[in-house]
Amino acid sequence: MDSLRQLSMKFLEREELANYNFQNEFMKPFVIVMRKSNAVEIRELIIRCVSQMVLSRVNNVKSGWKSMFMVFTTAAYDDHKNIVLLAFEIIEKIIRDYFPYITETETTTFTDCVNCLIAFTNSRFNQEISLNAIGFLSFCATKLADGDLGSSSRNKDKEVSGKISSPSPQEGKYGNQDKGEVTDKDDHLNFWFPLLSGLSELSFDPRPEVRKSALDVLFETLRNHGHLFSLPLWERIFESVLFPIFDYVRHAIDPSGSSPQVNEVETNGELDQSWLYETCTVALQLVVDLFVNFYNTVNPLLRKVLMLLVSFIKRLHQSLAGIGIAAFVRLMSNAGELFSEDKWLEVVLSIKEAANETLPKFSFLESEDFVTRNEEHASTVNDDRDRVESGSPDDLESLSARRLYVCLTNAKGRAAVQLLLIQ
Repeated sequence: MDSLRQLSMKFLEREELANYNFQNEFMKPFVIVMRKSNAVEIRELIIRCVSQMVLSRVNNVKSGWKSMFMVFTTAAYDDHKNIVLLAFEIIEKIIRDYFPYITETETTTFTDCVNCLIAFTNSRFNQEISLNAIGFLSFCATKLADGDLGSSSRNKDKEVSGKISSPSPQEGKYGNQDKGEVTDKDDHLNFWFPLLSGLSELSFDPRPEVRKSALDVLFETLRNHGHLFSLPLWERIFESVLFPIFDYVRHAIDPSGSSPQVNEVETNGELDQSWLYETCTVALQLVVDLFVNFYNTVNPLLRKVLMLLVSFIKRLHQSLAGIGIAAFVRLMSNAGELFSEDKWLEVVLSIKEAANETLPKFSFLESEDFVTRNEEHASTVNDDRDRVESGSPDDLESLSARRLYVCLTNAKGRAAVQLLLIQ
């Protein structure tokens, strides 16, 4: 490894020509050994070698950044605390002191840098590292919004200053990125998306401080820089960054939609409780506020936002329905005056859907089983008691009793949600 380091240092004495990839190639052995070596000493040596190369030859590093970030990303998931701490220390220094060099030649290394920071946010050894990494993601977002992605983006400066924020929807809605072609219009989307979705995924982190910090930075970034985003980018953000935050709670309560399962969230453990009463409530309010703030751009997404709120109400779980209805009221009172007649029609139809979906069902009262049970109730109470005491309960009888209990609980749950809706 030391010989490889010496060779690499010789290579880095010369500046790499534009569009060449030599640095990335000769630094790949460091990545491979970092991933495969079982020896802690070797992995530590690699981090020290790479950091020496970066810090002493930072002016000449071009395509080599890619491999360097891969080494540090691998280190972020290491089993040894010292390696994680050492790697993050170096990443901190690089981002604080040398950020302009990272994207000077190739703007795509910005995404490598972001992915590396996201790897550190998942560090289980040290919460401080996770929180600092989230802070650096916020710093990267500011740089991206300012258009500070190195000299290669000079030709895009005019777009960053205004035009890039409003491509027409016809221009290949995040069109070519699947084929690996990054057009100027798609550039913005490709850089923002990994950063925002990384923060979104942290909203599921079991550590409350990390969850809170990630959500704060996510929504602060969207609030501060959302004016730069086009409608296609906003659509992608709502679909793939914001809505997935709520999938966990919406599916955890009642994936089938068949029964209210009133206490499931409470019984699923600590994460579920704090998720429901802290993270989820706050996040839903922030999504509504974001929609109101950028209403002029994002108003075509009203239907999807209403569907999200209705999906909470339809869960037939009083706390969730309450959260959904509170968010609904927040949306109406803050954005109502901006709505056109068509938008109001969408709002009223969604309230109608929520009301229809949560109507209590009393059809079980008309079933033969229930009528017969009711008529025979007085005469069977004593028989039931005798059967239970003699140890031979009637299985069918207890099954229908259970079914009746489920129907009643369901009706009670729906009635409670209806009362909230009526208010």
